[in-house]
Amino acid sequence: MIQRTLIQGYCIDTSALIDLRNRFYPPDIFQSLWKDIEDLIKQGLLIAPQEVYDEISKKDDELLEWARRFKFMFENLDTFQSEEAKTVMTDFPNLVDPFKQIPDADPFVIALAKTKNWKVITSEKHGSSSHPKIPDACRRYGISCLSLIEFFRECGFKY
Repeated sequence: MIQRTLIQGYCIDTSALIDLRNRFYPPDIFQSLWKDIEDLIKQGLLIAPQEVYDEISKKDDELLEWARRFKFMFENLDTFQSEEAKTVMTDFPNLVDPFKQIPDADPFVIALAKTKNWKVITSEKHGSSSHPKIPDACRRYGISCLSLIEFFRECGFKY
């Protein structure tokens, strides 16, 4: 009998990328952390939907410059993700702001993680019933949702 190992990866949200790169872990100080993160990306184990890239593109900064170098980590929407995103929006209509010019990436992050059976990394905290956040939707769908520190611990990152 052939035994196959299921590799589970991570789908990262815009808030976590902003915190990671711009707020708390700048690459000029945390060089080893960024090498490890970029290695996960190169292995295809850390991804985000294209909508995260679109959100990042709203501000021309170091994060956008970095995202351009790793554009391959941002996955285009497929039929399965589209259907899952619709389900997320039906179940959590207040997850996004309907008046934003660029759509919120949140339902697409959740949909991508759900279709791959992967974990979500976000800096968002639980919201309320009237204004749910990514962790609330993840809990409902049985998707593991990690903070950056929980992600570092799970990956065994120590610096």
